[in-house]
Amino acid sequence: MVMHTELTEIETECNICHNKLTLIVPTEGFEAWMKGEYVQDALPMLNPAERELLISGTCEPCFDSLFGEEN
Repeated sequence: MVMHTELTEIETECNICHNKLTLIVPTEGFEAWMKGEYVQDALPMLNPAERELLISGTCEPCFDSLFGEEN
C-alpha cells in the first residue's frame, strides 16, 4: 500500500529584500505549526534558514547582514 502525504505550498517573501521563495511542506506539519507547535518540531525537513524565513520573514542573506554570520 502506497501512502501519499498531502502537501501545502507556502509562498514567502523576505520583509527586507522582498526576495520570494516557495516552500512545499507536509500539510499536517504546516497545520501543527499554525496551531502553535514549534516550527522545528512541526516541519523538521526545513533547514534553519527556511524556518527563520517562516518565523521572522527574513531570508538568510538579510538575517546574516543584520545579525552577522554564526561561526
